[in-house]
Amino acid sequence: MKTHTFCGRKYHIAFDKLDGSADQESDAKKWLMVFRGLNDKAGLETLIHEALHACDWKARENEVTDTARDIARFLWRLGFRRTT
Repeated sequence: MKTHTFCGRKYHIAFDKLDGSADQESDAKKWLMVFRGLNDKAGLETLIHEALHACDWKARENEVTDTARDIARFLWRLGFRRTT
């Protein structure tokens, strides 16, 4: 299982049937979930969106959405693609 630490909090990465979800409730084990079936660009944006939530739970949803979209578009234009 893959994990990643965001702002000192360790998250377990899972691929699920949701578009995306970051769990902030559990102190014992936190989850960041992304649906594998999204197309590549949408998947990149979803990963960034959920990572932003994991970094800052106080950020407003529309700010997270706009920021994730801008970062995903930037990375996509630079040629970043998911390979696995």
